[in-house]
Amino acid sequence: MSLLDKEEARVLLKDAKMEAATVRGCRQRITTFVERYLPLFYRSEQRENATLVIQGRLSGLERKTSEPIAIQAGVERKPVQQFVGAGCWDDEAVTAELRRHVAELLGGPDSVLVLDPSAFPKKGTESCGVARQWCGRLGKVDNCQVGCFLAIAAPGGATLLDRRLYLPKEWAADSARRKKCHVPPDVRFQEKWRINLELLDRSRDVPHGWVVTDEESGRVSTFRKRLRRRHERYVVDVPANTLVRDLDEPVPRRRRQRRGAPRKPPFRRADAWATRQPAARWQKITVRDGEKGPIEVEALMARVETKEGRRVGPGA
Repeated sequence: MSLLDKEEARVLLKDAKMEAATVRGCRQRITTFVERYLPLFYRSEQRENATLVIQGRLSGLERKTSEPIAIQAGVERKPVQQFVGAGCWDDEAVTAELRRHVAELLGGPDSVLVLDPSAFPKKGTESCGVARQWCGRLGKVDNCQVGCFLAIAAPGGATLLDRRLYLPKEWAADSARRKKCHVPPDVRFQEKWRINLELLDRSRDVPHGWVVTDEESGRVSTFRKRLRRRHERYVVDVPANTLVRDLDEPVPRRRRQRRGAPRKPPFRRADAWATRQPAARWQKITVRDGEKGPIEVEALMARVETKEGRRVGPGA
């Protein structure tokens, strides 16, 4: 039985069909979009290469790297590779303009900034930052590159805001490999959660209501503390073994009256504590999904204190 014969595949294929009317006018909108950024490339050949690369990325090429894009366009590959990999154009100016553009179109109190790393499996050893490290796509430690990404999700759409390549310690300390891959001198080893904070700071002028991220950064108490210092509202994953105590849990009285601080509930693992909660403490809340529309999820409404002494939850 072919994979395409399965019911789930047929449903997905039906949703993937696109009528001509849906994309009519896209060419002009893309042209208008690109015109905003072309002035940031001060040389004419840079503007030509920028346009060529964007066209290649939007094409039907199986491999959308510099060489196939150049071949498809009928131009020499080296200038395109040089433009993408080590061209003397200001990528920071381009991403700054992107953030201003996004702030205009998608920024607002209902917008959410999403911090998320992503890994790209590799076979060789020459790509910048490639190493044996955790690869989420494969679910194991393997040879890959890892990037830290900042995206925005809003009622009007979603897009990437910023990016940073994660450079492992062995790469950061290897001057020969750095030189070969054109790693800027100011790029040093940083943990991913520190990179995430820098990405967030660079987009502080993009209006948003919340910041969300996964367990890799969420488990770091310093990361959460620095979000609070930035007055950010956030939702982060934490490990199941995070120690918390329920501030609303009744505490048995001492048999004898003693002086001192009042007794507090014991700390418990977050997963064990959540399992013990009665059904009445769980509430259904509606959230908006950009593709599926409103969806219902269950949330545990409680005031808890983590082992590090921070109160979280409604009314805390």
